[in-house]
Amino acid sequence: MPHAARPRAAFDSKWLDGMVKKLQAELERQLNRVLEADKTGNDARTCAADAATLASLERTLEKLARMEQARALVRETKINKLEARDALERRLDKLAAAGPKEPDS
Repeated sequence: MPHAARPRAAFDSKWLDGMVKKLQAELERQLNRVLEADKTGNDARTCAADAATLASLERTLEKLARMEQARALVRETKINKLEARDALERRLDKLAAAGPKEPDS
C-alpha cells in the first residue's frame, strides 16, 4: 500500500515566529539558571535534576532548530512564489502594451 503524504498543516507565520522567540528566551533563561546553580555547588539530587533539565533543553533546542529550518523553507517558498508572480505580471503587462497581434494574411 503506498504511503500517503501527510497533509501540510496551515499555521500563522507571525504566531509561530513569536512562539519561537519565546521558546528561545525561555531556553536561555533555563540555561542561565542551571549554570548559576552549578556555580554554588549542589548535592547529587540537584545535579541530577540539572542534568535532566539540560537534556530536556537539548531536545527542545533540536526541535527549535527543525522549526527554524521549516520556517526558512516557508519564507523561501513565499518569496519564490512572489517573484514568479511579479515576473508573470511584468510579462503580461508587456504583452498588453504591445497590443493585439495582427493576423498573417
